[in-house]
Amino acid sequence: MSEAGSPLGPKVLLSLAENLGSTPVRSSWIGPILALGTRLSRKSDNFSGRQLIVAISVPSREYAATLIGTGWTLGRPPAQSMSDPLSVLREAQPGERYRAVIGNSVISGQFYGLDEARVPARVTLAGRWAAKGVEAIASVAEDDPAEKMPRPQLGTIGRMAGIDRDWLQRLVAPAADLVIVGTKSWINEDMGAILTLDEDTDGDSFATLLLPRTEKSATWFSRIYSASGFADQLPLPDDIALTILDGQGAIKYLNDVLTSIVVCVFDRSVADESAAEQVVQLRNSRGEPIVLSTQLGWAPPAGVEALGFTVAI
Repeated sequence: MSEAGSPLGPKVLLSLAENLGSTPVRSSWIGPILALGTRLSRKSDNFSGRQLIVAISVPSREYAATLIGTGWTLGRPPAQSMSDPLSVLREAQPGERYRAVIGNSVISGQFYGLDEARVPARVTLAGRWAAKGVEAIASVAEDDPAEKMPRPQLGTIGRMAGIDRDWLQRLVAPAADLVIVGTKSWINEDMGAILTLDEDTDGDSFATLLLPRTEKSATWFSRIYSASGFADQLPLPDDIALTILDGQGAIKYLNDVLTSIVVCVFDRSVADESAAEQVVQLRNSRGEPIVLSTQLGWAPPAGVEALGFTVAI
């Protein structure tokens, strides 16, 4: 399979497996659907001032939203540039919130002080730590649900995509600008799948590459919302750039989502055309069609239909 839009480069065969011990399932659509998310991340600034809406129709919804979201997160740069940890600690003010990678953990919480009079120097941030053990640190604008979580480890996919080079920076200063809306239990089930290269067993789970926000998160890349309760989450924060509406139950909120990019994933195995009619009506009444292959540099694989348009926001 060759997919020039993929963050993994051309001629990369991707496989999915429910766990590392299962037989990988290869499909010609995995790479192109992943590449859609990457293309959106790279082209997002091209549609400034208008909302970009992409609708794709798939034979079955499994993995489509998670693949698009993964392509997006692989293509998004960290929110802050990396600075020397000790310099950051010296400038930090007590009471400010920070996120740090220390050993095998990601730590998040209030900064209370740096004691360089001691040898070795100690920092107090959700506990007391040796300052020399802080590998990366960044300020936090939003409280994290947890003060500590295991440090996520990358496999082949992360290394091939090149995000291992700034992985620590991503962990302490993630873009965190992705929302996926759908049937939460199904999306969580998709999260357990492993994305691998060919028959390689050193893959990455979607849960690692998407790093969804949970009550155990000290850092996170994305938010997952249930379509049934999504109205309570509106309006979305201004820093959300991409919203993926997975399935008809989520797509009904299209007119209420004001993020700069929205992807609607239609499941053709469900006999309900109301959501499709809503998208078509929006395109016909307010939309300006775009050519995905030209303006986004992406074309749907066999068995997948897609259209794109922009609307004023």
